[in-house]
Amino acid sequence: MDYGNFSFLLDYVEQGGPLVGILLAMVESFCPILPLVAFVIINVGVFGFFFGYLYSWIGNCTGSFLLFLLIRKVGGKRMQSKIQSSKYKGTLEKIKNKNSNVLFLLYCFPFTPSFLISGAAALANMDTRRFLITLIPSKLVMLLSLAFIGENVSSFFEDPVKSIIYILFIVLVNLLSKKLFEKYEEHHRNS
Repeated sequence: MDYGNFSFLLDYVEQGGPLVGILLAMVESFCPILPLVAFVIINVGVFGFFFGYLYSWIGNCTGSFLLFLLIRKVGGKRMQSKIQSSKYKGTLEKIKNKNSNVLFLLYCFPFTPSFLISGAAALANMDTRRFLITLIPSKLVMLLSLAFIGENVSSFFEDPVKSIIYILFIVLVNLLSKKLFEKYEEHHRNS
């Protein structure tokens, strides 16, 4: 795979090791203008598919969780105003009403602003355990799809059958995760 202009960054990440790969994905949680997909592609390019995916997942989950804790602790007049002016206002209101299913689905989509989602969950005073149970599997699904893109950017059109099989696998994992999460939600409501 030809990374062109990323060669300097690839060398830097490679020399810094896994910690730098984890930190790249972590920083994106706090600064939503940074491209998570580029960081995942870099991690996959440097560490291979499995470890690049793993380091991206650890970093992004850790960053989202730390952001959640920070916003909960500090409060968020600024965050509240961002939510009120966001085009995602209606969806974010559902998160504020502690609808974990919506939170799970939003985190599964790669280009949803997780900064706002984590902030809405924190401002809604969502239970920490419930937040983590939602965050960890949804980021697993989302980052898996980004890692696949990073691994197969050039081969996507060369071997479309492999790509279609993988896309179906991602959809299946997503549906299975959603079903498991719904069972957890149902159990949580009944207890």
